[in-house]
Amino acid sequence: MGIQKDKVRFNVGGRIFEMTATTLANAGRNSMFGAMFDESWNFVADNSTKHFIDRNPDCFIVLLDLLRSSELYVPENIPEKLLYREALYYGLLDHVRTAKWGPFDGNRLTLSRSIKGQSPGDGTAICGGPDGGCCVAHGSMVQLGTDSALP
Repeated sequence: MGIQKDKVRFNVGGRIFEMTATTLANAGRNSMFGAMFDESWNFVADNSTKHFIDRNPDCFIVLLDLLRSSELYVPENIPEKLLYREALYYGLLDHVRTAKWGPFDGNRLTLSRSIKGQSPGDGTAICGGPDGGCCVAHGSMVQLGTDSALP
């Protein structure tokens, strides 16, 4: 992603936001903003062009502040579920999770509770958590997530 020094303007839900391309680069290559600055997309980053995004402007300012400061402050008037939905749209969900809970450290995982059941007998182990999360281990492969994220 070639970092540009120009300011970028977005019209998000009718509100105008201005930021530097460097701020947007903090989102990383796998975000919507990373895709915008990919050479194959031909994105025009200049201060005179406003790029329209039909999304929630209140959430956008929270996510923009996160990119600027690496800190997450969510005002009381923004439901957490709405912010997560918007972060998912922009490809910033990992940024939100890291700011809220810190970076993922598999060494800090603890067993919250076990449930009894039978495994299929092929070395598969399944563990469910009280929050709906689960872990499926099969051989040397382990998958973590909610029940909807697992096969």
